Amino acid sequence: MYVCITCMVGRTFAGLVWQGWKTKIISVTSIFSLKFHSYAHYLSDDNGTVDVERSEAVGGAYTGVFPAGLFSSLKEFPYNYTRLQKDDPTTPWMMTLAVHKDHLTLEKSVVSEGLTTVMLERYIMAPGVRREPVVHERVRGSMFLPAGPGPYPAVIDIFGAAGGLKEYRASMLASKGFACLAIAYFKYDDLPKFIKTLDLEYFEEAVEYILQQPGVIPDRCGVLCSSSGGSLGLAMGIYLQKVTAVVSIGGRLIGDLTLTFRGQELWKGVDVDRSHYHIDEQNIIALNEDAMKKIYAHDHPCMPPCENAPDDTYFLFIAGDDDTLYTKIDITAMTHRMKLHGRQSHCRSVIYPGVGHIIEPPYNTYAIHSTHHVGPITVINKWGGGAWDTCKAQEDNWQNMRRFLEIHVRDRSDWFQQFMGRTRGDNKCESLQH
Repeated sequence: MYVCITCMVGRTFAGLVWQGWKTKIISVTSIFSLKFHSYAHYLSDDNGTVDVERSEAVGGAYTGVFPAGLFSSLKEFPYNYTRLQKDDPTTPWMMTLAVHKDHLTLEKSVVSEGLTTVMLERYIMAPGVRREPVVHERVRGSMFLPAGPGPYPAVIDIFGAAGGLKEYRASMLASKGFACLAIAYFKYDDLPKFIKTLDLEYFEEAVEYILQQPGVIPDRCGVLCSSSGGSLGLAMGIYLQKVTAVVSIGGRLIGDLTLTFRGQELWKGVDVDRSHYHIDEQNIIALNEDAMKKIYAHDHPCMPPCENAPDDTYFLFIAGDDDTLYTKIDITAMTHRMKLHGRQSHCRSVIYPGVGHIIEPPYNTYAIHSTHHVGPITVINKWGGGAWDTCKAQEDNWQNMRRFLEIHVRDRSDWFQQFMGRTRGDNKCESLQH
C-alpha cells in the first residue's frame, strides 16, 4: 500500500516578532505557536508495515533509507524562514506522527486526518539533571548539573550573533555527565541589547563561577562555542589559564566584536561591509568567498593568537565544507598559523562534506534558512548543506567533541586523578576489611 508518514511539532514564542527587514513589527507582546512539518512517501510490505530503519522513502521531504529523516527535515509550514530550536529543555518535544493513505503532497498531508496518529514525547534532558538560573555578579545564564554527586567536568556553552540564552545544548551535555553553564552576553535579562565591545572578564567570571560549584572538577574548564561566539571561545582558551579545551563549531575565528581584557585591547572587531556580501531580491544574503579569504587569513592582525595559549590548552575546530559563511577558511588559516608556530599538535580540525553552517546535537532539524541581523536590517541566511549529511555529521561530531572535552577537562585534571587515586585506595581498604 502507498502510505505517507508525517511528523508535526510546534514551537511557541513570546515577545517581539519580525518578518523581514522590509516589514514592520507585527507583534510586541503576543504569545504564538508555529507548526513545523515533514513528510515522506513509503510503500508498506504485505503486512502493512513500514520500518524506517530499513524501508526506503520513495518521495517527500527525502528519499532513501533515512531513519531520522522525519525529524531532520522538519520545516515550518507555511514557510517563513524560522529556525526550529528548543526554547525550554525541561519539557519534551511533543511530536505528532501520522500515517496517511496514498502519497500525499505536504499541503494535503497537513490537513489530512490520517489513518492513525501517535504522540511522541522526545526528551532532550535526562531524568535527574538539575537546571539552576544564574545571576552571579555580571554573569547571566543557566547552570545544568548531571544527576548524582560527581565529580563532573565543567563546560561553558556560548552561542553566536542571535544573542539571548540558548539552553538545549547545555542540557544535553549535562545529560551525558558534564556540568554545563549556558551563558548569554547580550539581548538577555539586564545585559545590553547591542554590543560592539566586550570584556573578557565577563567570561572569566563565568569560569570561576562554574569551577566553584559543588561536584565540579575545580581546576580545569572547557568551552563549547559556535558561529560568532567562536572568537570569544578562542580568547578564553588563550588568556584564561583554567580553560584547557575549546570546541569551535562553525566558529567565526575573527569576530566582529572588539575584545578587551583587564583594561587592554586584545583585538578589534572586523566589520563585513557591503562590498563583502550581496542581498538578492528575496532578501537572502550571500557572502563573497574571495573577500572572505582576504579577511580570514592566518596573518590577519585580528586573528586570535592561539599559538600563545598555555601548553595544556587544546583546540578542536569543526565546520562544514558547504558553509555559506565559509568558516572552513577560518579553520584552514588557523591550522596553518598553528603549524607555522610549531603548535599543530594542539589543534585538530574536522571539515564535514555536504554540511553547512549549522551543526547541532544529534537528530536536531537541519536548518535550511533563518533570519539574521546585519546592522539595522534583518536578512535571510541560507546556511548550506543537506539534511542527510548534516544528520550524520551531527552524530559524529557529538561523540568526537564529548570525547575531546572528557580528555582535556576531566582525564588530564590533576585534581581528578588524585580523586580517582583516593577512590581506588578507599575501595581497596574496604575490600581488605571484608
